[in-house]
Amino acid sequence: MCIFDLPKKLFGVALDPADDPWTLQLKQAWMAADKTKLDRLSACLDPYDAFTGNMASLLKKHRIELAGKFPVPSWLWPKPEPSDAPFVTAKNMAGFFDSGELLEITHRLQAFVKEKILSDIPVMLGVDHSATAGVISALSEKHTPGKLGVIVLDQHFDAIPLSVRLEGITGVGGKTRPVPVGFSDRFCCGNFWSYLIGAGIILPENMVFIGVADYPGREKGERNRYRETYLDYERRGCGFFQRERFEGEYQRELARFLTNKVKTPQVYISIDLDVGSYAGTHAARYMDRPGLSVRNILSVAGIVVNQCRRGRFTIAGLDIMEFNMHFLGIETADGVEDNTLGLMEKFIGTLI
Repeated sequence: MCIFDLPKKLFGVALDPADDPWTLQLKQAWMAADKTKLDRLSACLDPYDAFTGNMASLLKKHRIELAGKFPVPSWLWPKPEPSDAPFVTAKNMAGFFDSGELLEITHRLQAFVKEKILSDIPVMLGVDHSATAGVISALSEKHTPGKLGVIVLDQHFDAIPLSVRLEGITGVGGKTRPVPVGFSDRFCCGNFWSYLIGAGIILPENMVFIGVADYPGREKGERNRYRETYLDYERRGCGFFQRERFEGEYQRELARFLTNKVKTPQVYISIDLDVGSYAGTHAARYMDRPGLSVRNILSVAGIVVNQCRRGRFTIAGLDIMEFNMHFLGIETADGVEDNTLGLMEKFIGTLI
């Protein structure tokens, strides 16, 4: 049984905490900008407004009810209010992560989903991928951890402590650069799956990750914390279908992979837009390497739906995360045009 005829509720989570200089510069430029001559899409503050403003026919066709937005303080929005300028600083953002408030927000989101969304099918549009933890927690409570699986489309495996990930990507000549003093491994978008696994909310054997480009090499004798941490999750049951496997004929192999790995009656689908960086999308929050094409991404959705139609599982919900609102719909000087909304319309239309 799929979700084609089941009631669905679409909601937004405009949560975008980030202390990296590039994101802060974008936010500060937005707060200082003259917005009087912006077109409708450029003026949108969050993915929910952008999507619902462009997809009226899709929403009607698939009988998707609009459930509004989960409340987020404006200084944490992707496009904050001008009055938020004193709060949108690296120091303040770092303090936010260190305080553990992000995890508290996901707990409030869990309560929101339980009260406002369930028992309908949740469809979330958001920015920071950690918000997925709130929805998964609500669904795990409803279905139990043993009966809920996740299929994640993402270039990165967001279960690695950031200190470990930094070591893994900064090693030079077999050595690793020390992690900066004061660095925090608090709950965030880069490690939220680890939190969910550690809390028993989702089981590693019920998780598959498609399109990952950060899977470590298997060079003989190579040992480092990043590689060992990553592969330990694989030994515990997490399944990985790497980005490189899409280079050739992959559809049958991916179908077999999902058949072998997905054993739960309920499955949640989560897509981080960076899985299609520079190919499917030019408006993902973190774009550190080229990702999958539109054809690749839609073929994944098609394979999932085919298995769903065969009765292997029901889709319990889905989300689309990590929008970069500052680049949504942009066209570069050399004619490259972002069509993230078009991709997401096709992705959602395929799944539901």
